[in-house]
Amino acid sequence: MTSSLPKLGIIAGSGIAPKRVIEACRAQGRPFFVICLEGQADKDVAGDAPHAWLPLGAGSRLREISKAEKLEEIVMIGAVRRPSLLELKPDWLSVKIAAKIGLNSMGDDGLLRAVGKAVEEECGVRVIAAHEILGGILLKAGPLGKIAPDAQAQVDIERGITVARKLGEADVGQSVIVQQGIVLGVEAIEGTDALIARCAGYRREGPGGVLVKLAKPQQDERFDLPTIGPDTVTAAARAGLIGIAAQAGRSLLIDRDDVRKLADSAGLFVMGIDGA
Repeated sequence: MTSSLPKLGIIAGSGIAPKRVIEACRAQGRPFFVICLEGQADKDVAGDAPHAWLPLGAGSRLREISKAEKLEEIVMIGAVRRPSLLELKPDWLSVKIAAKIGLNSMGDDGLLRAVGKAVEEECGVRVIAAHEILGGILLKAGPLGKIAPDAQAQVDIERGITVARKLGEADVGQSVIVQQGIVLGVEAIEGTDALIARCAGYRREGPGGVLVKLAKPQQDERFDLPTIGPDTVTAAARAGLIGIAAQAGRSLLIDRDDVRKLADSAGLFVMGIDGA
């Protein structure tokens, strides 16, 4: 029986999120093809699913796959470390796109928006958001588990919102860690897990800090929304944080039940907040 759903190309970075999209496609009976990014995606990301491995600079190969597999939509999901131009080694099509969009002069959101537009134009597909595939994945407002922030944590959340908003306006990062009103660190190119690990060494005496994650004000919600998963909670607990606060309605929550159980077990809160 042929599915009426459009065939989906899954451009996979690292982490568990690409696997969850694959599972959702199978549950929906939706045809799909996985495009695993070399040096980025986990080795077992595709499993036995139809797939190919591509380096980041292989624009012409991506176009060939899109045409050969008759892809109609593409989703970009999973963490991707931004390479330098020297690391990228782009093919002729990627060079053309890079020259057109000014690859080396943009922040992450501007770059992803431009790349998404180029993919649509060159590959003849529509780029969609992960939450269009994964229903119920957006974080809801309020505490996720049994634990809620106390008065000091609320102060730290508000401080984190102020800093993260400025960080996002500059198209630099999405996350900040605050402890007792002190900003321990902000996210740049390293990503959230590295930020958490780095800030563990800056921890002060007393109640631990709070990780605050906001979408950038200008963020295209098809790309790189703030994400929380079990690994985020494990890393936060290891670093001595007491909670995670992320923007409700604009953050992805991967494996909701596992996140809730891990947070309750570790004694830290996970909360959806209004970051507007």
